[in-house]
Amino acid sequence: MSVTQTPISARIQHEILWRIDQETQLGVYTRNRILNQGASLFLDLIDTRREYRAHTQQDVRRKIVNGFLLRWFPEYEL
Repeated sequence: MSVTQTPISARIQHEILWRIDQETQLGVYTRNRILNQGASLFLDLIDTRREYRAHTQQDVRRKIVNGFLLRWFPEYEL
C-alpha cells in the first residue's frame, strides 16, 4: 500500500474551523477532504491569477478564467 498523505499540524482560525465542522455535520465531506480540496482550490487560484497577469490579450485572459471556472464551478454556464 502506498502512502499518499502526510499528517500535519496547522493553526486554523476559529471561524474557519466552525464552518468546516458545520459542513461535516451534513455527512457529505470529511474535515480532511475539505482541507485538501480547499488547499487545492487556493493553489489553483494563485496559479490562475499568476497566469492571468502574465497575459495582456483579453481573449487569452478569458480562457484562463473560464478554465478555472470549469474546474471549480462546472455548474456555471460560460
